[in-house]
Amino acid sequence: MSQFRHVTRIRFSRVLIPNTVTAIAIFAGYVAILMAFQGQYIAAAGFILLACVLDMIDGRLARLFKATSEFGVQFDSLADMVNYGVAPALIFYFLYFKEWNWIGIAISFLPVCCAAIRLARFNEAADPKITITHFVGLPTTIAALVLAGFVIFAHENHIPVETAQRQAALLIGVTALLMVSTVQYEKSNILSLRYIRKTRRVVTGSIIVFSLLLFPTVAFFAWGLLYILYGLARSGIRTILEGRDDDPEE
Repeated sequence: MSQFRHVTRIRFSRVLIPNTVTAIAIFAGYVAILMAFQGQYIAAAGFILLACVLDMIDGRLARLFKATSEFGVQFDSLADMVNYGVAPALIFYFLYFKEWNWIGIAISFLPVCCAAIRLARFNEAADPKITITHFVGLPTTIAALVLAGFVIFAHENHIPVETAQRQAALLIGVTALLMVSTVQYEKSNILSLRYIRKTRRVVTGSIIVFSLLLFPTVAFFAWGLLYILYGLARSGIRTILEGRDDDPEE
């Protein structure tokens, strides 16, 4: 009995670590929502970016401590719904679409609906014991990173309101549709470093980290867009190649 309690205690402590990070990420998303209601949109976007970083950490901690679980999968998805569905939608509505009445409400609802579909589909196929190498559809984390990054980018570069509204509508529509698409995205990271040699992986990863630290007002948005475009290009090339392979020989 004592041995069983000891094993249970170790298991509980291991699971607690990544789930605590997830809880902190939810708190960041909650603060982002409060900031949006108060009109502090740049701060709100910053808390979403913080939640994105925490989301990238909790899964790695779960694998590091061998603490993956069905509860962790569900808890992480609920966090994603708050942080990457509701929070960005509210920021974009109050900042860009409030004057568009029902059209603005419909546009800002897209990330909420598509994030829910994306996460439900992911949970249906998820198995904590199986390592995932690709995501089907744009990850909600990256979608939120791009949207939050755009808010900061547009503010820092003094983009006119009308121009920013049109760009925001296009961006929110594209990211929402990509979330529910069948486009495959690499799980490893922005540049798919899984295919790059170890030395180059370290160099490229360092460039990404330093750019985020030195130029956060641009880098988050730029790397997020690069990830989206890379996935689209990769999917398009794969479709073309597979189509050629399926062609009958003349």
